[in-house]
Amino acid sequence: MSDFHSFRNTILEDEDIQEQVISIVNTATANGSGLGDGIAILAKNHGYTITSDEVYVRADFLGQDDDLTDFELEMISGGKGRRGNGC
Repeated sequence: MSDFHSFRNTILEDEDIQEQVISIVNTATANGSGLGDGIAILAKNHGYTITSDEVYVRADFLGQDDDLTDFELEMISGGKGRRGNGC
């Protein structure tokens, strides 16, 4: 299994990392850039080696197991209403 897929599985199992991914996605969306680098740095901080280019090339990783997880559905919907923010 590649580091990308291993990291994907780690994200799906860890709500703290999910929150970090959402933050990276929201920041990158607001800035218009930085998604690949942000995810690559997050992966590195958790012991995985992926590149920013790999993030973009594999942007279709959501739902690879045929069913979307709650986290993947949230990423598609824009991450609004996540954990305890009253939404």
